[in-house]
Amino acid sequence: MMKSFFKRLARQEDGSTVVEFALLAPVVFGMFFGLIQIGISMQSYNSLRGVASDTARWAVVEYMKQNEVTDSQVQTKAVAIAQSAPYMLNDSIVATVDPVDTPRIHGTHEWTLTLTYTPPEVLPFFDYVSGEQKFVRPIFMIDE
Repeated sequence: MMKSFFKRLARQEDGSTVVEFALLAPVVFGMFFGLIQIGISMQSYNSLRGVASDTARWAVVEYMKQNEVTDSQVQTKAVAIAQSAPYMLNDSIVATVDPVDTPRIHGTHEWTLTLTYTPPEVLPFFDYVSGEQKFVRPIFMIDE
């Protein structure tokens, strides 16, 4: 009697889909949310590049309009650009501007703009911490 019960149980297929889903769902959802996290990280790095470019463009235009541009103004503008559309980065953006003592190009003023950002987390229940991203770009002003 026990042999026939186990043979019948081995041939039984009712509920196998639910068991397979229960086994594979955590893996599939983990991969899905992982891909979303990677996408957010890539988008934020591209945003850092755009913010650095827009900030450098603003600084050069202001300089060419004969306006005095200070380090703190460039820092403030970089954060303002990062937090506004189209970038919409959150409050974890930090901008630093360091003047270079000896510019690489003769007849210019050179600053180094460093943007640091930590993307938001999509996977807080996995105890995953997004890595801090950093983008560094020089800004050159022609000495007139």
